Amino acid sequence: MPTYDYACRSCSRDFTVMQKISDPLPVCPHCGSESVIKKLSAPAVHGGSSHSSPPTTGHGCGAGGCGCRH
Repeated sequence: MPTYDYACRSCSRDFTVMQKISDPLPVCPHCGSESVIKKLSAPAVHGGSSHSSPPTTGHGCGAGGCGCRH
């Protein structure tokens, strides 16, 4: 379940809530106010590629393709 960051307009405190996107806006856990706004936050990226890249054999330049004569 995703987490969302909120800011309370009444007490100016930030808080994080784990909830569905379809859930209504939460109340502030600090002061109980319903006057909260969702803050813009960066998405979390989890996992990785299901395949790995082959090992490189050059010296970081494409095995001499740059003219450095490795």
